[in-house]
Amino acid sequence: MKNRNMGLLIFLIPIGVAVNFVGGQIAVLLKLPLFLDTIGTFTIGAIAGPFAGILVGLLTCLSISITNPQSLFYVINFMLMGLLAGYLAKKGFFTTVPKTIGAGAIMGLVVGISGSLISYFLFNGFGVSGTGVLGGILMGSGVPVWASAFISNMSVDIIDKVPTALVAYLIIRNIPQKTLVKLPNGNVFLNAYKK
Repeated sequence: MKNRNMGLLIFLIPIGVAVNFVGGQIAVLLKLPLFLDTIGTFTIGAIAGPFAGILVGLLTCLSISITNPQSLFYVINFMLMGLLAGYLAKKGFFTTVPKTIGAGAIMGLVVGISGSLISYFLFNGFGVSGTGVLGGILMGSGVPVWASAFISNMSVDIIDKVPTALVAYLIIRNIPQKTLVKLPNGNVFLNAYKK
């Protein structure tokens, strides 16, 4: 039984990476002020636990960095998303809409802080995707570099992570019970959905 469950995880991790890669590429190509590159990380981390989420985040960062090398500097954020998704799911987040919104806000705050530090110290306040654009606008209006990096990363990350968490929630809600029962965090969702 455990080998079958491990096979399921091995199957799900590349799917999570593919979902992230496609979302991230859409955001980059369309120059959206969002990232869209963590739906798979949130989903896999929530249902399969922190380690699987970290792995999806790491592999996603490596794949996205092929076309956007600057993303590699944010590898810690990609991995933090998987860790937080797995941890928060174990605590009952992702089981209701309000808890999912809370999870997205928490995750947005954590990576917003981390991303603003990376953007400030490595890129003089300019980050990837929409954060660089917003940071540039703020700097052009006279806001100090450190504040521009912080405001742009925090706002974009929270705006991005809350809907991303909601999409992950909808995916998880539609996973069949016979599949959820085989996943490390599956019982959290099965118990919550019975209530």
